Amino acid sequence: DRFVDSLILAPLCKALNRRIASSIARIHLGSYLQAAASAYDPDGESSSFVEKHLSASYEQMSSKLIARIPGEYGSKVAATVAKFSIYAFVSNVALIRPITEPARMHITQDLTDFEFALQQFVTNCSGSGSSEATSMLNQMDNGKPYSELRAARQMLYWTALNDESKGAGPIAKAMLREGWVKDVRPSTACHYLFSYGPSLLSSPHHMKRMRVEDYVLTLVDLNGSVEDGEASAWMTTMACCDSYRQRQSAMQQHGSSASSDGDSRIPSILLTLGPELLRRRRA
Repeated sequence: DRFVDSLILAPLCKALNRRIASSIARIHLGSYLQAAASAYDPDGESSSFVEKHLSASYEQMSSKLIARIPGEYGSKVAATVAKFSIYAFVSNVALIRPITEPARMHITQDLTDFEFALQQFVTNCSGSGSSEATSMLNQMDNGKPYSELRAARQMLYWTALNDESKGAGPIAKAMLREGWVKDVRPSTACHYLFSYGPSLLSSPHHMKRMRVEDYVLTLVDLNGSVEDGEASAWMTTMACCDSYRQRQSAMQQHGSSASSDGDSRIPSILLTLGPELLRRRRA
């Protein structure tokens, strides 16, 4: 089994996951940026990102590749691909910027479609029923990936920022009290806040001068593990906040007013929130 895992299954999983990573990264090519986004295309076909770019990939993987592997090994491959897919999808969603109300609705629908596509994928690979597939998703890695997928829906509708009278500290504390926070990685919560930030606050992948796809792969390894990327993601977040403050200070020194777009509290919220999220993650 160790021979099969290291020389056959592991390379196969990495190849499949790299393919999935490229497909998911297409989410940043304008899928949610149309101001007049709607649930359907003009020709009446569903505009779901998952249906357009992911469902067919999972179907091909299960029918043309994994179906040829003995059931026991096929289930292992399916579990690894599903785990990677969940983390990569959520990480990409958290990096979408900006998130408009139509985009929020589209993402919510895509999270539902994505969960269904994974259930079908696991079902096809393992030969189990849909209820068993859901159970399998819920049991992967002690349920952590599936819990984050479900928590991401709640994160999208977090509303504490709507109260403009609150300072950064109280908002950070309010976020830490949210039930969904314990189920998402620190990088997921922090990156999501960037979508509300001012334009002077660079996104993490821009700060690193990386494509989104490559940056996400620093958060999620091709074998599905995620812990190694959290400390690095936090260092990048701090660098983004520091760069924002330097830009803001430079503009003020030159008599220019800082850009009023976005929520100027975000950098301070991030610097308050991040250390506590990491501490909880490590506890």
